[in-house]
Parts: sequence; C-alpha cells; structure tokens
Amino acid sequence: MKPIIFLFKATLCVVLFISPICTYSQDTWSDIHAIFQTSCDGNSCHSSSAPNPLKLIGTSSAVYNNIINVTPLNLDASAKGYKLIDPGHPHLSFLLKKINNGVDPDNDIDALAQGDMMPSTGPALTDEQIELINAWILHGAPETGNVVDQQIITNYYSGLGLAQGTPPPAPDSSEGFQIHLGPLFLAPGDEKEFFKKLKLPNIADSMEITRIESFIDAESHHYIIYKFDNQVAADAILKNGLREVVGLADAFVNGTSMVTAWQNSSDVVLPNNTAYFWEGNPTLDLNLHIRNYSIDSVLKTSVYSNVYLQPKQNTTIEMISDLTLYSTAPLSLWPCNTGNPFCIPADGMDHTFTSNVTSQDLIAGPNDSMYIWLLSSHTHKFGVGYNIYTRNTGGGIKQQVYDGFYNFDYTAYQGYYDYEDPSVRYFDPDTFVIAAQDGLIHEATFNNDSSIEVSFGLTTNDEMMLMFLQYTLEPPSAVVQTAISDRKEFSVNVMPNPSISSSEILFVRDYVRKNELIVLYNLLGEEIITQAFPLGEKKLYLEKNLLSPGIYIYKSMAGNILLHSGKLIVN
Repeated sequence: MKPIIFLFKATLCVVLFISPICTYSQDTWSDIHAIFQTSCDGNSCHSSSAPNPLKLIGTSSAVYNNIINVTPLNLDASAKGYKLIDPGHPHLSFLLKKINNGVDPDNDIDALAQGDMMPSTGPALTDEQIELINAWILHGAPETGNVVDQQIITNYYSGLGLAQGTPPPAPDSSEGFQIHLGPLFLAPGDEKEFFKKLKLPNIADSMEITRIESFIDAESHHYIIYKFDNQVAADAILKNGLREVVGLADAFVNGTSMVTAWQNSSDVVLPNNTAYFWEGNPTLDLNLHIRNYSIDSVLKTSVYSNVYLQPKQNTTIEMISDLTLYSTAPLSLWPCNTGNPFCIPADGMDHTFTSNVTSQDLIAGPNDSMYIWLLSSHTHKFGVGYNIYTRNTGGGIKQQVYDGFYNFDYTAYQGYYDYEDPSVRYFDPDTFVIAAQDGLIHEATFNNDSSIEVSFGLTTNDEMMLMFLQYTLEPPSAVVQTAISDRKEFSVNVMPNPSISSSEILFVRDYVRKNELIVLYNLLGEEIITQAFPLGEKKLYLEKNLLSPGIYIYKSMAGNILLHSGKLIVN
C-alpha cells in the first residue's frame, strides 16, 4: 500500500495504514499562527491595517502581541474579566470562545451578549484545530517552544480515540459554578500527572462551600483540589498553565491546603453546619493523575467539578482535610538499596507497613480534638490491603475504624482491596472524636509480583501509602446550642478594619453576658493570638504591633461555641 501524502494547514502528513504521521513546527504557536493566516479574511477587521485591535493577520510576533492578555472590546466579555487569550485559562480566553463552535460544550459564547461565532465568513475551524488552540492555552500559551504533542490530537481525530463521556450540566448560577480542567490527550499506555493553577469567579466573603460534585474519567488515578492559602502563595507559582509532575518536588506545592480528593466520580456533601471556607477571591490548584490503559487508542480526558455555595452562617464550622504519608519522616524517591524504609521486594509475598499519625503530622494541634467525618486510603497497583485504627495515648492500637476490604461506599465487605476505587468511610463527626495528640495508626499491605523491587514513587508502577481524612475541630452540633436570635447579641465589631494608621485594634461587643475569647488565625489556619474578653467588659484593645501586616480571621468563642467570626485586615 502506497503512503498518501497531503498538506493540512501548513502541516505535512503521511498516512500509513489509518494513522497519519505529520511533521509540525518547532513552536506550537507557529502552527496556530498559520491557522489564523489561512482561516481569517485578510480584508476583514482582522487584518493588520484594520482599526479593530483583534488583528489576526500579520507577522507571528505582531499577532501574538495583539491577543495575549489583551482585553476584548466586547463589553460583556470585558466585564467578565476575559482576555482575548488568557495564558493557562481556556475558559477565560474570549478568542477561543469565539471559535469554539461546540467542541467544548462548556466554552461557547453567549451570542446575544458576545456576538457571532468566528470565522464570520467561510467554514469553521476543524475540531482538531480548536483542540490544538485550547491545549496551547492550557499549557500557558507560550510564543516559543513545542508544548503540545499535536500528533496525539491528530491520531484522536483520525479514528484512534477512546469514547468520551457526556459533560455534566453546571449548577444554576444561583447555587454555584463549574470548574473544568481539560481536555488532556494521552497516547496509548501513557501516564502523566499535572497541576493547574485556576482563577475562580469572584466569591463574596459571605459565602461558604457545602458540596463539591466531581465527574472524572475511569482512567483517572486521582484528582485533588487544593486551595492557595493567600494570593502571595498563588503568585509564587509563576506558571499559569499546566505543570507536569516529573519529580517529588513537583508533587508538593508550598502555600496550599487540601480541599478534598476523588479517585472516581462522586458527590462530596458536607455534614450540616460544616463547610469549606474559601475567603475572598481564591485561587485553586488542581492536581490530576491519569493513565491511559489502552494499548492502541488515544485518551481524551476532562474533569468537571460542580461547586455549590450558600450564604455563610456564623455557626458554620470549617471542614479540614489532611493527607498523610507513610512515616513521619519525609520520603524521597530513594532506590531500595540506599536504606529506604519503604521498599517492597519482588518476591510475590505480603509486606505490611505501619505508621502513626498524630498532631505533628496533621493540621490539628496537640491540644485539639478531632471530630472525624471521613477516612479513606490510597496505594498504587501492588496494594492489597489497608487498615486504619485509633491509637492509645502513648502508642499502640486501640480500635479498628477502617477496613480496606470494604467496597467503595463502605456498604459491603468484598474481601479484597481495590486500589483503583478504595473504600471511603463516613462517620457522624459528633460521635467519632479523638485527641489529635493520640491520633491514628494506618497500615498497608503490598504484594509485589513484578520482577523488580519498588519503593515510594509517583507513577502506578511505583508505590504509595497515603491516608486521607476530613474532620472538624469542634462537634458540628455544638454551634446549634446558641439559637439564631441569641447569636445576634454576641456580634463583635472591629475598628478600624482595615487598620491603616491606628496603633490599636478595638473589639467592641454590645452585650456582656458571657466570658469570651477572641482568637486570631492567619490564613494558614494557625492560631496567632488569644485574648480574654471578660464578663462585664464591652471593649477589648489589641496592640497592632503584635501583628504582621496581612489578613486574619477572628473568632469570638464561648467554650466550644462559636459566637461570631469575621476578617481583620492589618496594614
């Protein structure tokens, strides 16, 4: 059979059997620039001489500068904060929306407010071209460098792609919003892990997150949502596009806290009176680990998360998430022959590893009580068992509280550990309480039936031992002991806020019927200052020089009852 040679939008391709083999430019942007030159009408408003700033006909550098981080003239698009191309953010890139043509159902324009689809004359861009532009933006939209494997996209649209599920509908705007990561294309047998910094819609301080429903492909190994603790930490990650995990340093990001995690599609609905707190205008860090188990087809994968909000209540308790590794000592990618404590020999026998988890490994402090709502586990393919126990004061197993031989929703004992869909056990957090300093014990059993020993690592051919737990630091039912009508009288005013020139910060309350504590936390959740608000006193002064400039959360507490909370800005 003779090869068929054709030219596709300035890309040379040779078809061998059914898979085209194409030659692409060294720079992804060069191929995208070529698409614009051949798809746009040079006599239209997109020419280099037109007054409209959307100039897509011209030299490579000129067109690039015309679209990157440029605010569109469309009033609706600019009001939403879109740029023509927002590097790293396809769903904030107005130019991509204008050419999307239904390829990404989550990224079409509003024709009434945002005009007609592009090109206005002539045929629409092909799905493959639109996917290329989307992938380039997702990778940070650089002017130089080959950042997208276009051959994989070509193969997908040449009949070598796996079927993809139907995207879920987004929540009603009155209830929340949708997060979308992807699509990502993986070659047959490939495995990758990425992080992606994500800007969110403006969320008022008066809202809290009570539910996150995620839809992920069966091929996904894990999906985790992290939240940057402050904007400084978010800005420290300079890259807005995908960040591939190639080493241990890439897998753990400073300045973030975990929100929640999934290994398959599921709905996380938090208990009454609890919520995730996303203050102000937050930035997330999405972490996706995917593997294409097919030996001959391309995987196209996307993750959708529906985030549900409600007005913040003064009685709501923050739900905390912790992810703990085997051993309290930091693990590294050690070979087994270098004294690595986490090494599984290739002997086809069971090997069990046990580790304590106490307050030194958790967000909870040594004097905290933990009201546990969720326990789960995580290994890679050699994991054959996972157990979690409460721990006696001073050490030793107290009681088993998690058995990995249960099914995913912990409703049936299946008799084996499914590392791809490990069991998730939920508790009544009002009744399952432990002292953080006593903590938990987790143990995992592995059976390495391969030909080489394995140790801690980032791919499914390596191993991992993680325990995931969610808990509050007070019982969710405790806050309802104070009636809503009573809570109003315990409100606390802070003046000035922000503190600009004053040397003192004044806390004022109208009622003085209770002994209270004013507790200040930084955005990492660390307790900074605790001051007594004695019975009979209406005012409490705090020296400003005790605090570094920044944002703090203050809470007014009477015992374990939260009376009032708010945000304090120190300049």
